[in-house]
Amino acid sequence: MSINEQALGQIVHNLQSKLQESTRMVASVQAQMQTREREKRLAELTTKELSGLAPETVTYKFVQEPLPTLTKELSDRVAEMEKDTTALDKKRIYWERSKTEAQGNLQELVRQIQTAQESRA
Repeated sequence: MSINEQALGQIVHNLQSKLQESTRMVASVQAQMQTREREKRLAELTTKELSGLAPETVTYKFVQEPLPTLTKELSDRVAEMEKDTTALDKKRIYWERSKTEAQGNLQELVRQIQTAQESRA
């Protein structure tokens, strides 16, 4: 194996590793986003159900709590999930871009190798 082939093999290995990592990270971030969206939706539905109750109604959550306290906690939770989802979406975009770049680099490398082999033949 020549030095050129060794270097080429190392480049291919690095690109494949980057592609695998990016793919794994995209899937991980998407799973986290789904979890946050589910938690957000649950908090929104609970808030909707509680909105029909009178403010002086005492609700059950660990210990009886006043409705306004519980409603505030739920709205804070919704805001937190929205913030988390936005941050995760930025990560997802980064990793998808990284994945696309690695795929493009790998395809370009294969094209160059094929062109070089065809010109030798």
